[in-house]
Amino acid sequence: MKEFPSKSIDLICTDPPYEFTSKKSWGGGFYKNENKQFVQEVEKNIWLSFNPIPLLNESKRLCKRMNWYYFTNKNLLETYIKRAEQNKYSRDILLRLKPNPVPLFNSHYLTDKEYIVYIHDQWATFNSNMKLENYFTYKSYPIGTSIHNHPTVKPKELLYNIIKISSNENDIVLDPYIWSWTTAVVCKRFKRRYIWIDINEEYINIAKRRLQNI
Repeated sequence: MKEFPSKSIDLICTDPPYEFTSKKSWGGGFYKNENKQFVQEVEKNIWLSFNPIPLLNESKRLCKRMNWYYFTNKNLLETYIKRAEQNKYSRDILLRLKPNPVPLFNSHYLTDKEYIVYIHDQWATFNSNMKLENYFTYKSYPIGTSIHNHPTVKPKELLYNIIKISSNENDIVLDPYIWSWTTAVVCKRFKRRYIWIDINEEYINIAKRRLQNI
C-alpha cells in the first residue's frame, strides 16, 4: 500500500486479521477437539494479534475521500470507532449474522455475528437507488455458503450490497487481504476496477482462477 500514490482509491473493502486475546479464550465445545479440520484451518490462517493503526493510516492517505469497510470482531471494534471519531468521520456498524455459528463456547455466548465498520466522510459515494432491504444494517448469511478453502471467506451477496452502494462503475476498489477473494469477484461482475494484495501466493492464485470463470 505504501507504494501507491495518494488519493488514488475510491473504496477500501477488506477483511483484515482480527484480535484474539489468546487461544485459550476461544472457548470449549467444538474447539476442544484439536484434530477437527476447522480448528486446524484457524491455527494455520488466522493471526492471534493485529494492530490496525498502520492499515488505517495508509487507508487515509490512499482514499480520494474516506470510504472504508472493515470486517472485525468485538476486540478491535473500539479501535476502529475511536479512529473515526478522532478524524471526525462518520461511521456506522453493520452486522453479518451467522445462524449456524461454530460451537466455540466456554462461559460466554456463541460467536454468531461479525462486525463491519463503515467509515466515511460526507463526500463518499452512497447510492440510494436500491431496494429498501439493501439498507438494513444487519443481514443473515450462514457459514459455509461460499466455495473456498479459507475459513473466513465472505458471502458474495454481502459484498454485492456494500460495493454497489458505496462505489460506481470504473471506481477503483482496494482489498489489501485477498483471502476474502469475493471482493475482486464482485468488482469484476459490477464493472469496478480492483486492486488486491496478499502475502500468501496461494490465495492470489485462487482468486485468479475464480476470476477467469466470470
